[in-house]
Amino acid sequence: MRISNISTLSVSLALRSATNQLQHDLPRLQTELVTGKYADSGLSLGAESRKLAAFVGDIDHVQQMIDTNEQVRTRLSITQESMSYLGELADELVNAVAIVMGDQNQYPTAQQTASNAVAEIVSVLNTQVNGVFVFGGLNVDTRPISDYETGGGKAAFDNAFLLHFGFTKDDPNAALLTAADIENFLTTQVDPLFMGAGWTANMSSATDEVITSRISAGVTAETSVSANETAFRKLTMASVVATELFDSNLNGDALLGVADFVISQAGSAGGDLVKVRGQVGLVENRLERLNEELTAEKGLLETFASELVAVDSYDTSVELNTLLTQIEISYQITARIQSLSLMDYV
Repeated sequence: MRISNISTLSVSLALRSATNQLQHDLPRLQTELVTGKYADSGLSLGAESRKLAAFVGDIDHVQQMIDTNEQVRTRLSITQESMSYLGELADELVNAVAIVMGDQNQYPTAQQTASNAVAEIVSVLNTQVNGVFVFGGLNVDTRPISDYETGGGKAAFDNAFLLHFGFTKDDPNAALLTAADIENFLTTQVDPLFMGAGWTANMSSATDEVITSRISAGVTAETSVSANETAFRKLTMASVVATELFDSNLNGDALLGVADFVISQAGSAGGDLVKVRGQVGLVENRLERLNEELTAEKGLLETFASELVAVDSYDTSVELNTLLTQIEISYQITARIQSLSLMDYV
């Protein structure tokens, strides 16, 4: 008969090693019970990890598109507010001029309204959102509209008047100009300054081409408005003409011709603004529908991903309780073995 020598130390160390292994699994089970998900999805899923990675990638992609669309939505919303305000300016100018028509002493009142409108138009068309000029077209980093007084617009207008008539608008000879003379000047000289090449030469650095954004998979849309839109040009022209010629030496008949021109152009600008706002509104509606679809798609992908890494809470609870019981028993046995002493048997 062979007798093996087994010490209490070796038994104790063996039990301690088993207890350590049990304790190693404890944090994992506790985490899974609290979160309802695998603590280490890669280890638990194995080959299925590729499917989870695909879901996560798709979720990130959809979220990026939602975030981008939110930026676009903000830009379009501010664009709408800006154009709404410009529409109000157009109405105010029409009303101000209509009230003073025929009363030469009241034209300075309308002139002040027009002068304020010019400054407001420049300010609105230079609106920025997150450092981007909303009405710059593709030139998002460049101020699209120059200041009228100092940027070349006023100098171009004054020079056009001087070259056409041979004297300035404040010259005494200006009082001899007829309504027909002024109408010809406005049509042949002023109109090209704003509706033709003079606009980009003296006032605007915006591009005609606007921002095109990808708002969903395979879907793009124009998501900005250029300061070169006809509506903005007409409103600026009407405001400038009223600003300059209501403060001049023109006679009453000539001023009536100016008033007719201003009302016509400002009224037309208001109608054009409504059309542009409608076009932007269509994009906003389309964007809203797509965002709802993207949000639903993201939710579905998140559900698939969650189901893939979800643990059975009941099984996990049973496994955790079993593990805790095993750890407690292991502690008790280890404690009893460590308390044994050879002296108790001598």
